[in-house]
Amino acid sequence: MNGFSLWRYEMRAAVKRPAPLFLSICIPLIIIGLVVLVLQSVVEEGAEPVRAAVVDEDDTFQTNALINQLSEEERLSQALDLIPLEAEEAEQAFEKGELAGVMTIPEGFTASLMIGENDPIQVMTNEDDPLDATMLKVLLESGANYISASQSAVNTVYDLHIRNLPEDERNSRLQEAIITYTLFALDRGDLFSEETVTTGASIGWEKHAYLAVLMTFLFLFLAIYQMLDGKKESGSLLERWRMVDVTFVHWVGIKQVKWWLVTFGVLELMVLALSQTEVLTLSITLHLGVVLIALWATSLASFLYALNTPAGLRFLVFFIISVIGLLSAGAWVPSLYLPEWLSVAWNPYGLTYDVFRSALLEREERGHLLGLALWGIGLNGLALSIALWKEKRDAYVSIFTSE
Repeated sequence: MNGFSLWRYEMRAAVKRPAPLFLSICIPLIIIGLVVLVLQSVVEEGAEPVRAAVVDEDDTFQTNALINQLSEEERLSQALDLIPLEAEEAEQAFEKGELAGVMTIPEGFTASLMIGENDPIQVMTNEDDPLDATMLKVLLESGANYISASQSAVNTVYDLHIRNLPEDERNSRLQEAIITYTLFALDRGDLFSEETVTTGASIGWEKHAYLAVLMTFLFLFLAIYQMLDGKKESGSLLERWRMVDVTFVHWVGIKQVKWWLVTFGVLELMVLALSQTEVLTLSITLHLGVVLIALWATSLASFLYALNTPAGLRFLVFFIISVIGLLSAGAWVPSLYLPEWLSVAWNPYGLTYDVFRSALLEREERGHLLGLALWGIGLNGLALSIALWKEKRDAYVSIFTSE
């Protein structure tokens, strides 16, 4: 009954003073919104395609087809803007710094391909603009690899089949093979899945971004809420509660239940909102995971509360732990790019990441739920034990001996 009275007091205070909950939701949303805007502006600034000129001194059907295919290839055109120019125009634009580089196809390039040789395409880059120059080299090296692959295919077909054809048919067949394999190599987008080409995270960059925002909001919200709602009560108020046998153990337990209920509700609302955008699919496993995530996260907050530390220091400790945990879980930077020593299998932040990742990938994986339950129960038990030890140390009546 004593615990129920404290519960009613806490919930009535939450209704009369909604500011902690309101600020705990708004502040993380504002911070995340500002970060997203900054990242978006940086990405948009870096999204300008690299400008380069192409000078075709050979001017044959094959070289024209090559230039057109490079210019129209969807993914390459997003990063590289190839501008056909005459040699003099390209040189002038390059000297003015308007181009990151100039690619020159030498005269006789097509003829050399037909006899199995490879006259190199000349590339001149602007070292005063190292970022664009490096990007141009990477893009052209990628293209060169596919051209080399197509040339190898042409040579193989020539040796096995075309060489034995009559002379009047040999040239036309060789030309046909060059065009076919070159265009096939350049039109390589369909050979790879979209996710494999465009992502560096195991779930894809778009889904990874949703997950990063969700987890960042969750722990920022709880860090702020447990600080604003868990201020140390005055000594006179605590004494009055002790007169009705409500001890610090009750406070820790009720705070834990209250924070869990609020965190679970906020997290469920976010999950439901994401499900409406078809980013993830709702399932019993996901809802159970949300329950356990709220349990262990609020158990960590109640553990810090049981240590009776000031609200500001408690926020700082919770915030630092969460930053390290989110980083090691791969919530911000995919674990693919993190050192192995930073990845810990029993990390509760990593287990939280696994819950949401499974939902995003529509997988019914439940192995991580046991780990979350153990973390929640363990931290909650530790918090109550510390509160009980404090009551005994201060010579107050324990919850287990009160009538």
